[in-house]
Amino acid sequence: MKLKMILLLIGPTIMMFIGLQLFESVAVTFLLFYGWLLGVPLLGKAFPKERMNVSKEGILLGVASGLVFFIFIFGGMLFFHEYLLDVEELRALLVAWGFIGPAEIWLILVLLLLNPVLEEVYWRGYMFEKVRNTGNAAKAIAVTGVFYTLYHVLTIMQLFEVTYTLVAVIPVLIAGLFWGYVRERTGSITATIIGHALGDIGIVCVYWFMVR
Repeated sequence: MKLKMILLLIGPTIMMFIGLQLFESVAVTFLLFYGWLLGVPLLGKAFPKERMNVSKEGILLGVASGLVFFIFIFGGMLFFHEYLLDVEELRALLVAWGFIGPAEIWLILVLLLLNPVLEEVYWRGYMFEKVRNTGNAAKAIAVTGVFYTLYHVLTIMQLFEVTYTLVAVIPVLIAGLFWGYVRERTGSITATIIGHALGDIGIVCVYWFMVR
């Protein structure tokens, strides 16, 4: 695998690490992370517009997968958050990251509106296209799914009890692989954006109703 490709795959993880570990700020992390996800495809001029095509199958797959992930995330945490989360420690961490006051609402809006679009444009759009051109569909699904999961480990390790980190990471990997499959099947990222958005709503609900 070429050095440029490796950099494109680990770039979002590096941005996440710098923001969370060095600056310890959610706002800085969002700026670096989403700046990368938006800026790289724009500079690369390599994301075909037809990947945004809307189809009935895509909408159905997106809604169905999104509802499954929403139920899994919110429903699972509703019953098991006492075992998986140290709520007081988590609240203190979020305050330290600047996730408080007026900034809280803006950051939630970013998660709900910006995150699913930019992550899917980058991973199931831009990067999937690049990896797919160098191999078969299985390779593209696996590579983008794994590197999409990689930077989530950085946040999950700090939000969950250490022993449950793996439990929390596996659903992220499953989602990444499934959305890669959907991208290959439909030829579009519309379904993955819908599914991703519904999954992120589940995460925000966990924060709003159980942590906040």
